[in-house]
Amino acid sequence: MSESSTTPAVPAVVATCVVHAPGEWFSDTLASLRDQDYENLQCLFLVSGKESDERSQGILDQIGTYLPHAVVRFLGANTGFGAACNSVLELVEGSSGFFCFLHDDTALAADAIRSLVDELYRSNAGMVGPKLVEWDDPRTIHDVGTAIDRFGERAPYGEPGERDQEQHDHVQDVFVLNTAALLIRADLFRVVGGFRPELTLVGDDLDLCWRVHATGARVVIVPAAVARHRGSLADRVPSDVIADLPMEAERERMRTVM
Repeated sequence: MSESSTTPAVPAVVATCVVHAPGEWFSDTLASLRDQDYENLQCLFLVSGKESDERSQGILDQIGTYLPHAVVRFLGANTGFGAACNSVLELVEGSSGFFCFLHDDTALAADAIRSLVDELYRSNAGMVGPKLVEWDDPRTIHDVGTAIDRFGERAPYGEPGERDQEQHDHVQDVFVLNTAALLIRADLFRVVGGFRPELTLVGDDLDLCWRVHATGARVVIVPAAVARHRGSLADRVPSDVIADLPMEAERERMRTVM
């Protein structure tokens, strides 16, 4: 993928979606990208598994139905979200424009990417994220950013199950954005070296955001941009791995702090 001299005046956004064993809900994710009103959007899908696999062929066909001009790359194995996202450092040329990283169970409102780009410029931010609401109940808050203390302990701005009554609908600096959907300047992502690839399930959001803060860049939540997030990790990861996640999160928190 490369920058073109004939692209529109607005900066390019490469929407990068990491795909791993998606369910029927994946069609909502694809439709949301197809329906974006941002005029200079390119879509890149990074799929775990080999292209020759039957499941992979089904995913390829599904992507082609909704987004026939999207670029699809097969990773061979499940590398984890952060390591997969880092592929853009080789696949996308140049440092202008933005990367918008997405989980495959995130569905953006049609104006989400445009709202994120607009606010990034308005706030002179380095990385921005949308208000996340529950997949099946968009009137319930899923994530509106997180504060932390010096030991990396989290204090989410939204409470679990909190009803969305526009109480969080103000732009503000946050310490951590959810990786379900975030937009970052391409040059900044290169400067910080991308995600830490060994963080495969937990901790990649805190680690990336902390390193972005260390550069002096602002990290901002943009509630005017809305995305539904399903959060389907438990459906696709073995139960013993899920059971170990709280301890793994503690280990990674301490590594990041140190």
